[in-house]
Amino acid sequence: MAAEMPGGFAGKILRIDLTNERVTTEDISPATARKFLGGAGLGAKILWEEVPPNVTWDSPENRLIMASGPLAGSPVWGTGSLCVVTKGAMTGGATSTQAQGFFGTNLKYSGYDAIVLQGKASRWVYVYIKDDTVELRDASHLLGKDTWGTQDALYDELGLVGHNLSVYGIGPAGEHLVRFAMIEGDYGHVASKNGCGAVMGSKNVKCVAIVRGTKGVRIQDPAGMYEAADEISYDVRTDPSSSSLYQYGTLPGPTNNYAAGALCIKNYQTNVFPEPDKLTLWEAPNIRGAFEHRRHQCNGCGMVHCHMSIMPAGLHQGEIVDEPESEGLAGCGPQLGITSPVDSTWLNTQVDKAGVDVNEWGWVAGWTIECLEKGYLTKEQVGIDVKWNDVESANKLLQMIARREGFGNLLAEGVKRAAEAIGGPAYDCAVFTMKGNTPRSHDHRGRWSELFDTAVGSGGTIESCGTVKPTEIGLPARVDPFDADEVARSAGVSLGRRQFEDSTGACIFTIRTSLELICRALNAVTGFDYDKEEAMTFGKRIAAMFRAYNLRCGIGPELERPSPRYGSTPINGPAEGQNILPHWDNMRRIYYDLNGYDLETGRPLPSMLRELGLEELVAQIWGTMVATSNK
Repeated sequence: MAAEMPGGFAGKILRIDLTNERVTTEDISPATARKFLGGAGLGAKILWEEVPPNVTWDSPENRLIMASGPLAGSPVWGTGSLCVVTKGAMTGGATSTQAQGFFGTNLKYSGYDAIVLQGKASRWVYVYIKDDTVELRDASHLLGKDTWGTQDALYDELGLVGHNLSVYGIGPAGEHLVRFAMIEGDYGHVASKNGCGAVMGSKNVKCVAIVRGTKGVRIQDPAGMYEAADEISYDVRTDPSSSSLYQYGTLPGPTNNYAAGALCIKNYQTNVFPEPDKLTLWEAPNIRGAFEHRRHQCNGCGMVHCHMSIMPAGLHQGEIVDEPESEGLAGCGPQLGITSPVDSTWLNTQVDKAGVDVNEWGWVAGWTIECLEKGYLTKEQVGIDVKWNDVESANKLLQMIARREGFGNLLAEGVKRAAEAIGGPAYDCAVFTMKGNTPRSHDHRGRWSELFDTAVGSGGTIESCGTVKPTEIGLPARVDPFDADEVARSAGVSLGRRQFEDSTGACIFTIRTSLELICRALNAVTGFDYDKEEAMTFGKRIAAMFRAYNLRCGIGPELERPSPRYGSTPINGPAEGQNILPHWDNMRRIYYDLNGYDLETGRPLPSMLRELGLEELVAQIWGTMVATSNK
């Protein structure tokens, strides 16, 4: 008798062969569901098994995996989460990036746990899903539209509005294969890291449009699920570490980061706000209070953020914009010398509509402005003159990049490749990792945990820092941000938690609670018996798979370092004089030791792979001789 599929799983992967325009389904076994859950976990499995190292990010043989998790569609807040896994355009390695909204729930209600796009369509298409109906439809009328315009057009075409239709796709940037193009949906929710939108564009797919299905989700223990969901929401609302997040999302980020020396300002040239008298405008209540707004939450979410707002004055008065997250405010604000959060909010929305990652956009634009100011680039080279605190010229540059027009064609390659092409002092002032992935829009020189994590992580972005309730996994409640050994130990011990969360189908902000409570919710839905120890083992399993994948693609420890500007020493502000680089090699040793990675090669050791339940990877990573031994 076949084992019963756990609760929370549809039990099917939707396979779309774009080359042959063939749609099939593939069953997920209960064992696979238990071992890999969904989201990042299921994506890591498919990426490892199906995308060999000789496949480039823009090859038809690359896979674009769009997955939910077992909590999707459950009563837990924010369980419409989408996880995108692919071989990314920025690093040429593993990508794991999340978006919220309604996609994950709509996918699950249509009877699928994941979509795998493979091959390349011979024409521009969009994927239409309504329960068992899956079609590749002509998308020629959608070309050139921004991400919001695409959703508007499909609302009209399909006669649906609101949460009844979730559309996630690319803007002009993805169509033109901008390396840092992202996937956006539901007006402002983005899977932004490592060029996943460029991968979608390389397959001639404009978007995936999912009608809210009718199939529902089976929950193993409904009473236990509702009880756990209530406790999670109570914890998020009342715990001092998360209550501000509940009320304002990440809006407090700019002022909090500024106080810590971690707000990116003018491409890391300073940590002093350009117009100090305007700093109060960036306080969360004042940002929100500057706009007429309404809430625009994700599926089943009670958080008081993700607002849609109306521009209050100026050239763009009356336009609808989405309330940015902290990174959008910073990357479209102080990083470009912009001192008005209203201007930053408007520019952030243009970035979302164009379909580029706001983080890399900030580094590209800030680098361009600094190079123009210092004479490393000329106005004739760039085609326009872009200055600090000039939102209109920044938008012109954005549109050039999104369409690869003129100098925008080079900038569309990302700041690392652009800086390498220009060379000289222009190279020295660019912010990037040597792998080519994008730092978050913070000044990580004042937050060593994120700088280290961004450089050594394997999913195209940070993957271990920012652990909630760290004491439950044996870490201190607070870590000195400039104590190298503490930072490295924290990164090593906490590696795995985020991969676990990103595999559940829930937003990390709405499950900002203890691992024990998250496991209770997961177990109530699925019937599993996960505890916090197994949750961390699961996460380290997925982290090891992403690391092994990158190593197989030639992305080794020698690239786990910051660029000269990224690893530089702040000249003022709270982090003045602090520099991480003298401690780097020892930090990496601590991190590798804690996670069972070989110090010389970065490979997960055979003993660790076996401990993580990845025996089958030993021969592939270390060779058959080691696999057949007891080493």
